[in-house]
Amino acid sequence: MSFIYILLILNNNYLNGMILARVFNETLITEGEIKMKNRITKWIMGALLVLSVYSVHAVPVDVELILATDTSGSVDAVDFALRRDGIEAAFRSPTVINAIENGTIGSIAVTLWDFGTNVGVAVDWMQISNAAQANAFADAVAAAGRLGGGGDGQANMIREATIAITTNNYEGRGIIDITSEGVQSGEGCTYTSPDCQATRDAGAAFLAAGGSAINAIWMNDRNFFGLDQNDLVDAFEYGSLSVITGAGAFQVFAETNQDFIDAIDDKIIREIQNPPTGVPTPGSLLLMALGFVVFRLVRQK
Repeated sequence: MSFIYILLILNNNYLNGMILARVFNETLITEGEIKMKNRITKWIMGALLVLSVYSVHAVPVDVELILATDTSGSVDAVDFALRRDGIEAAFRSPTVINAIENGTIGSIAVTLWDFGTNVGVAVDWMQISNAAQANAFADAVAAAGRLGGGGDGQANMIREATIAITTNNYEGRGIIDITSEGVQSGEGCTYTSPDCQATRDAGAAFLAAGGSAINAIWMNDRNFFGLDQNDLVDAFEYGSLSVITGAGAFQVFAETNQDFIDAIDDKIIREIQNPPTGVPTPGSLLLMALGFVVFRLVRQK
């Protein structure tokens, strides 16, 4: 979507200059300028044609949701199992299923990722529109093994998520839902500081590529990460400064694994039911772009 925006902005500025020239001095419009304008319009039409073909074949959903769970070395087997159980239970919850079924479209696309130094797809993209599909996803979550390990590579995960959301077969609000108990490891970031440029840059690129929001559930990690005054890094300070981004983005904190189980239901429901106002969907952006091109072509005659 960003490439289309750039082309539209360039064409808009160029044509505005042409129109002003027409108003003040007809002779300012040279044959070369007309050829350039026509060439730019053809480029845009070609790009829009590609986008329209993609839009026709993409499956519309309310949300494209990546559940990205920290499975770095600091997460022990007990914590991993309890958090995985919480995600499974969420998609068996009648409340969550009801929220999915009563969305604007009544359907979401969701995938489960484990991430440490690298990213592993625990459950690939599945569409959920009813209780049977929600339970099928929950079954897949229960059967999935543990991937990841190493450091807490949130920046790399966000970059991978940007590719996944822009190249899958769905069209909706792209959301990354992070669960982690610490700060990004490496890439210039340290567990003792809430300031991480690598995650900020990755988040900005995610939004620029058409993503909607990055949200998080932060977990307590001893005296390293949390909301206690003795923690080295305040979880919410880190989230606000370095990770959480996009219209309507939010973060919550879970002190214990039971708190996580209670929080994940509410978080998923909030992500489904509360789209930010005033943010156009990919489909509406396509219609706006096509309308823009048609308007300009009519003005040329």
